[in-house]
Amino acid sequence: MTVRTTGRVRTASTVRLALRSDALATSLRVFVLTRILFLLLTYFGVVLFGSVLHGPHPSFLHQLLPRWGQWDTLWYIQIAERGYAWRKAVGTSPTAFFPLYPLLIRGGIDLIHRSALTVALLVSNLCFLAALVYLWKLARWEFDRAVADRTVLYIAVFPTALFFFAGYTESLFLLTTVAAFYYLRRRHWILAGVFVALAGATRVTGILLLLPLAYEYGRDHNFSLRRIDRGALGLLIAPLGLLAFMAYLKWTVGDALAFTQSQVAWQKIFTLELWRGFAASVVQIVTLPPASFYQAHNIINIVLGGLFLILSVVAVRRLPASYILYIAAFWVVTLTSPALAGGYPVPLISLSRYILALFPLFMIMARAGEDRAVNDTYLVLSVGMLAVFTVQFVNGGWII
Repeated sequence: MTVRTTGRVRTASTVRLALRSDALATSLRVFVLTRILFLLLTYFGVVLFGSVLHGPHPSFLHQLLPRWGQWDTLWYIQIAERGYAWRKAVGTSPTAFFPLYPLLIRGGIDLIHRSALTVALLVSNLCFLAALVYLWKLARWEFDRAVADRTVLYIAVFPTALFFFAGYTESLFLLTTVAAFYYLRRRHWILAGVFVALAGATRVTGILLLLPLAYEYGRDHNFSLRRIDRGALGLLIAPLGLLAFMAYLKWTVGDALAFTQSQVAWQKIFTLELWRGFAASVVQIVTLPPASFYQAHNIINIVLGGLFLILSVVAVRRLPASYILYIAAFWVVTLTSPALAGGYPVPLISLSRYILALFPLFMIMARAGEDRAVNDTYLVLSVGMLAVFTVQFVNGGWII
């Protein structure tokens, strides 16, 4: 048998093993079921709530599925098509959005010659499937199979998990973040550094992964400079995603830090008073008219954000230090930039979406889900709210 034939046999064997793996089987089952759920919610959510009774009925592919092309999705599509050297009339700038996801959309358009929205949804969903596989493996590494199974299920049906289906960066960021942890926990430093760089090119918070990477590498080498080896290349690779975007901004718009200044258009401020966002949200809940739109959004952010703050405290005693560093850094960055400028009515804007990146806390919830009552309560409440949020989104409503 030739070397080439032997290589093909080994490759085929590896593929078969991967396809039969528990990680892929469980993740694929959760992925398919939740995608079916979103398609059903899209159809019935638009048709029934849109009161389509008379006249021409909407086409699913041409009129219903495009309902997912709203809000931030439009930003990413326009960046994929136009780059960064433009501004909207209201003063908002595309420089607030990082480039990896638009680059993947652009590449997908050139590869399969489909619409930008179709490609955006494909990229988002394929990244989510890959993220689930990595997340299952990571949870299995840290806990056991039952916790791994519940972890991927819990994150897939979280109330704001609709953004893993939509054309947003949630799926890509989850993939790069979980993969970075998967490799750093296994001491594959260079691969971990590559995924940290990719996360940094997806969102500014991706650079936070440099903290757990540096900690794990330092601990593995007894924090001794004399024991530094080629694995340290991972630490050098890690910030390249962010640095490359900064260099591109300097070249195109003349300001390497344009992504920080763009946040002003979204009413973001900087404050060291970490409690201000939550405190202002409570004030809004009390002072806004009862059962009003903004009051509801503040309640969502307070409840879900508060739950994850509590889980963050619990995680300190349940997870390795590298996870705690990531969680703590997330909260510091998030809570120092509330939307308080101009009396904005939702101070913790998008918090309930951002916490999807706190994947270690889904492992904590999955462990608590060993209790049947906890598991059933979580699934009933989460799936119910996920359905409500999804129907709101596909009907053009603003969701966190």
